[in-house]
Amino acid sequence: MIPDQFLSIFNRSIQMICENIACYCNDPVSDFTRKRKLSAETLIRFIIQMQAKSLNSELCEYFDTIDSLPTVSAFCQQRDKLDISAFQRILHLLVGAFDDYKTWNGYHILVCDVSDVNIAYDEKDEDTKRQNGNNKPFSQLHINGLYDCLNHVFWDTSIDTVAKTRECGALMEMITNHDYPVNSIITADRGYEKYNLIACCIENHQKFLIRTKDIHVYSSILSNLNLPDEEFDLDIQKILTRKQTKEIKSNKQKYTYLPYSTDFDYFDEEGYYALNLRVVRFKITKDTYECLVTNLTRDEFDLEELKKMYHMRWDIETAFRVLKYIIGMTSFHSKKRHSIQQEIYAAILLHCLTNIITERVEIQQSNTWKHPYKVNLSTAVTNIRIWLRKRIDTEKLIKRIKKYLAPIRPDRKYKCNMKPKSVIPFNTKAS
Repeated sequence: MIPDQFLSIFNRSIQMICENIACYCNDPVSDFTRKRKLSAETLIRFIIQMQAKSLNSELCEYFDTIDSLPTVSAFCQQRDKLDISAFQRILHLLVGAFDDYKTWNGYHILVCDVSDVNIAYDEKDEDTKRQNGNNKPFSQLHINGLYDCLNHVFWDTSIDTVAKTRECGALMEMITNHDYPVNSIITADRGYEKYNLIACCIENHQKFLIRTKDIHVYSSILSNLNLPDEEFDLDIQKILTRKQTKEIKSNKQKYTYLPYSTDFDYFDEEGYYALNLRVVRFKITKDTYECLVTNLTRDEFDLEELKKMYHMRWDIETAFRVLKYIIGMTSFHSKKRHSIQQEIYAAILLHCLTNIITERVEIQQSNTWKHPYKVNLSTAVTNIRIWLRKRIDTEKLIKRIKKYLAPIRPDRKYKCNMKPKSVIPFNTKAS
């Protein structure tokens, strides 16, 4: 496939939404019915291509003529009519339109994780309000993403408020809706170590690989099994129940009591649920271990392959970094929560379109290079924005993508230097 074909699919996805715009606006009777400078299609395209500049600058750059240039007020009024489900639907149409995705042993390797995004502070919005170490309040949104580690696209996303963070609940909804390939393995970190989520995967025939706390940690789901303090690859069974009979209390290795405060939706008529899992434990340093639970068989993946698969999950951290600091998901153009969510989904859309194109651009490697090279995503995003605005053709786009490359250094390590990031104020945007 060439970028023109990707553009055709992208355009068709937007047009499908615009043809049914009554399903994606606040008032289906009157919204987007009158002819204006900012039609639904123009509005969607503009939001997807917005950068980190002031809104006036964005409008002046995007619209070439005075006659077509809308005011900031007109833009804000139009975007208030558009529901965020329009961007979600375009994402599903775009990502689901291809059948040449990479797989590993026939599986898509998907990782679920979350990222916090700082937004303009609103003291009246209790759902997004948080406090830092100095008790200074600020506002955040919580992004749940289901990311394809091999193809670098988001298959599903949802936005939650910080006051109602529900990582496991969001992933369970994604599994139930199943807007991703059937032949997928979902990987997740220790924050997803929940009986309800694991049972949801099993009942929905979903392959999974989830990291758990070590066997010595009291809150680990493996803590009451008397497992050996060494590396292992074992099959276990846990029978979950809310009952507290003498047999259950005397046989804690076989039964696990779940209090009513713990959500669980899959008990049978007698109040039990048998959880059959494969558990692996391996060293990561001289004195520390890592534990994984899965429903993958040893015939499908051995221990070394499980290690590699779990390590792939770190790609989603890179994806969130690209979204925030390359595409510009920290430079919002509104204080309204609805408008901010539009821009988050638009950034994810642009991220997916960029990776769909760059993953299919072949880079000729040279024997004289010290490292293999890949596409530089930072310049690729810029050039794809220019290409979408029809200021360069497809041939020039490919040449530009191939010109700007970045070395691949898989063994390079840096100490994690965590720094707080604040939202970019409106009065400091580039003009």
